[in-house]
Amino acid sequence: MKYKALVKNSAAKHDVKFVEYEVPELKDNECLIRVKAVGICGSDLHMYDGHGGYDWVTYPLVLGHEVVGEVIAVGNHNATEYLSKRVVIDPYKSCGQCDFCLRGETNRCDFNEFRTVKTPIEALRYGFREAGGMAQLMVVDIKNIIPIDQNVSDGVAAISEALAVSYTAVKKVEHFHSKRILVVGPGPIGFGVAAVLIGSGNKQVDMLGTAVDENRLKLSKLIGIKSTFMSEEEILSKDFKGYDAIIDCSGHPTVPQMAVRLLKRGGQLVLVGINSAPFSIAMDQIVRGEISIDGSYGITRRNYEEVLKLAAIPSYPFEKLIAEKVPFTQCTKGFEKALNKVSGKVVISM
Repeated sequence: MKYKALVKNSAAKHDVKFVEYEVPELKDNECLIRVKAVGICGSDLHMYDGHGGYDWVTYPLVLGHEVVGEVIAVGNHNATEYLSKRVVIDPYKSCGQCDFCLRGETNRCDFNEFRTVKTPIEALRYGFREAGGMAQLMVVDIKNIIPIDQNVSDGVAAISEALAVSYTAVKKVEHFHSKRILVVGPGPIGFGVAAVLIGSGNKQVDMLGTAVDENRLKLSKLIGIKSTFMSEEEILSKDFKGYDAIIDCSGHPTVPQMAVRLLKRGGQLVLVGINSAPFSIAMDQIVRGEISIDGSYGITRRNYEEVLKLAAIPSYPFEKLIAEKVPFTQCTKGFEKALNKVSGKVVISM
């Protein structure tokens, strides 16, 4: 059986093409997925556009790690219960043996190696170090599939891995459903964070962007965000009493210093957006304000399964986060739309 896949040939900008493959013989631990839809992630965009920081990626590579599909074959006859199941893919293939894995912290698994420089973890595989899901078919380890509820649409399922990234960040904030929270950055992860908070019943959620985000900030109103701002000064000009937590999804190095000014004493800053640039904060402000700073990276299997349960609950406005769907034959059109910062996520439909 043959199938087509979108392949990034090298690190060069826009170096992609459709390639035809033959389905290999499945191993006992593998299954074959007929892909239904794939979300375009920020990392896919970085790789497509030839940005730096992805020298650890294995090229040529079938892109895509936000995948929903149907199991159509299994390598082991004892695993036939998975046949015809609609599933999403967990892109992490953790070792299962290190201290992190044993605690369920699979987003920290480096195959039991310690690293002074915190690079992308070794466990991150599909769509990065192994073939991803921007293809008609995908071979996946059975341990990496998660069956999904019939009430979760293919579109929401295709963005659910990104939602799990947002959910992992939100869970860093204790009692997040009742705290006043500022979300910085109206991109896909920022909207995911906001949607999780709104769905939980939190009515004290604000979002901060910049002047160029004016159109994207309109989506925040549609999902139920209380107030939107385009500058720190705009926030401070109101009857402002401070935030309990700020979740930064922009990765801009000026945000931590700004956050210290906007947080209440005892407040918390969660950094989700990634940037290799250094930042500085006056130590006395951290100490006197008892401010805590947390990094949030990737997802855990537990968080992914939890967010999929939330996706079946109507109060979570995840469907509204889908900006546009494009057919598989027009993948590059989808990439270009996402690069132009549409309001929400672009999904490739097969």
